[in-house]
Amino acid sequence: MKVEIQELPRYGRKMLFEIGAEKINEEKQHIVKEIQKTAEIPGFRKGKVPEQIIETRFNDTIKKRILEHLIADSYINAVNQYNLVPVIEPEVSDVKFDETISFSVYIEVKPEVVVKKYKGLVVKKMEPEPVTEQMIDEVLADWEKRKEFATVIIDPEKLSAWRKKIRQQLEQLSINRARIQEEEQLWKQLFENSSVEIPEKLMSHRARYLSRQQLNYIDTENKTQEEIEKIANEIFEKVKPQAEEQLKKYFILSRIAEIEKIEVSDDEVEQEIRRISLTSGENFEKVKKQLVESQKIDDIRDDLKIEKTFEFIKNNAKNITRIILPGEENHGNREEDQQF
Repeated sequence: MKVEIQELPRYGRKMLFEIGAEKINEEKQHIVKEIQKTAEIPGFRKGKVPEQIIETRFNDTIKKRILEHLIADSYINAVNQYNLVPVIEPEVSDVKFDETISFSVYIEVKPEVVVKKYKGLVVKKMEPEPVTEQMIDEVLADWEKRKEFATVIIDPEKLSAWRKKIRQQLEQLSINRARIQEEEQLWKQLFENSSVEIPEKLMSHRARYLSRQQLNYIDTENKTQEEIEKIANEIFEKVKPQAEEQLKKYFILSRIAEIEKIEVSDDEVEQEIRRISLTSGENFEKVKKQLVESQKIDDIRDDLKIEKTFEFIKNNAKNITRIILPGEENHGNREEDQQF
């Protein structure tokens, strides 16, 4: 087998393959014998049909299987041989099958990531916004517009319970907003201290995924196919920056995980599967079996590794409570204050 690899912009790779007649014949004989075991042709016992007849009767099937097997095997062997890490599914083209087989495969490989600094990043502590009675009143006023809810809160005890529940929800939202603001500070610094170029098709794939998600929330029942496609294209263009940012975050954290040798144990994967089963209300063993069969276990492990890596960055950040401007006195000389 001959393989030529051409480097293209933005981490694209075009792989050119040529498979000789000897390898093709070897694969053909193997496939013929497999078909011979189960072939049922009048006048012959099962498993006893002559190979020549198998080749004639199942010629198209044999050719199809030869291509499927040899293209897949050749691609996998080349990826391993040349230490390539594809980030998109291989795209096969220019297939020719005569005495030899030739074809090309386009892939994009994992981009190079440079991270200059990720420890000791400075984060100003964000205090959650206090929840006021007015905020709770506004939520209740909105809920009261729905008649089915208005009748429930006439009872003072029920009203008090609902106010308590609303307060808890608003407080949690406030805490989440503060956390997100702190994380945004970290990401601003990580982006400033990192460089990574996202492969083109990979970004398009991610943008299409985000587009489909948004399109699901749009009522397209009375729209033509042309109108739907126009909406989808508009969404696609809008989510491109979001797709690029998500991928940059992933590759930056993946690189940091490599540097710090952050790994996820089998026990941690099991715990995540249990969390998924509890959330879905399905049996643990059933959920685990489904994940194994769909080959999603590695995805779960990878997601957990990314989460652990970001937690590592947060735990190694320098938190400050306030910024001391020039001329201000630092009476307490507290470590959490930051001088600028």
